[in-house]
Amino acid sequence: MTESTTIKRSSTAVLLGIFAAFAFAGTACFVFQTMQGLHVANLGNDVTWGLYIVGFLLFTGVAAGCLLFASAPFVFSGLEAYRPYARVASFVAVACGCLCAGLFILVDTGNPLRAFSILTSFQIMSPLFWDTVILIAYVVLGCAFTFALVKAHEGAKTEASVRPLASAVFVAALLVAVTSLAFALQVARPTWNNPGLMLSFFIAAVVAGGSVLVIVCAMLDRSGYLPMGEKAARGLSRTVALFLVAELAFSLTEAFSGLYIAVGEEAAVAAWLTSGPGAPFFWIEVACSVAGIALLLQKSQTLHVAGAALAFASIFLVKYNMLQAQLHNPLIGFAGPVAAPGAPAGAYFPAMIEWGVALGIIGIGLLAFTLGISKLKLGK
Repeated sequence: MTESTTIKRSSTAVLLGIFAAFAFAGTACFVFQTMQGLHVANLGNDVTWGLYIVGFLLFTGVAAGCLLFASAPFVFSGLEAYRPYARVASFVAVACGCLCAGLFILVDTGNPLRAFSILTSFQIMSPLFWDTVILIAYVVLGCAFTFALVKAHEGAKTEASVRPLASAVFVAALLVAVTSLAFALQVARPTWNNPGLMLSFFIAAVVAGGSVLVIVCAMLDRSGYLPMGEKAARGLSRTVALFLVAELAFSLTEAFSGLYIAVGEEAAVAAWLTSGPGAPFFWIEVACSVAGIALLLQKSQTLHVAGAALAFASIFLVKYNMLQAQLHNPLIGFAGPVAAPGAPAGAYFPAMIEWGVALGIIGIGLLAFTLGISKLKLGK
């Protein structure tokens, strides 16, 4: 055994220990939340969906985005240079995207057993049911696609035989826009009841999944696990930057249209978000987007990683702001106090218990990813 191999294994063991600690702490927070009830979170009548739903939306996007990047080189000509990285992209979609998204939904229900009612007592017209179906499809297709890509890499299959499955994965990933229907079909929430929301969800998925891959591919490149050429790395970063420009334009245009009208529900939401209690969150989102775009367009791989981290943060804030801006400005208000105990007036900020649970879920995802990278033949 060489010294470099020993160092790599010890580094992997350290990472596994850190992620396991995160997972354990998050599990402890979730047990406490289950025993005490969801009132320990900063949720109430005004903000009924908080950090857990944001996490679900974010990591569903990661799953869809990674599957798009994994399947596109087999669906479209001219992208063959990205095929060696499809195995990792497909695995990230399952190990991080689907796993974390599913866990965020489970903890949001308060009692995980309630989540099974979506399948046992489903309503065919419910967007939540179709969200569940799509997430399950991502798991099944992602696992099958990863297995097929590994077999193709080992020579047991030809790349041509993978293309039909790649096409199915690509189409399934496009259906991430269906996730937006849980919001877009709510006519009582005018800023959600917007056909552009479906396009925004798709764009955000590409940015979320792409930014994760920029970071992962840079780490694997530096470790020698899966070398990535400068041209391929720059192409991936520029793609993420391009879609981030589109998401930034959507956010700014939506805010501008509400402010320009100056009356009605859209105007109230836009004012709350740009100059009211939600302004810090909105302008940090804009700053992260602008800085992320600038860094992703640079030549340095280190700057690409920093830009990808900012891009991921901006998509987190896009979902965060989409939820709280509309939930804080309902068409019909509630009688009596609506803020959760300890929640800051006029804005939603997750309680420590929510951050703890979320950190644990992300730790579980990273634990699964690290184990997969160390055990599966996904590298060169």
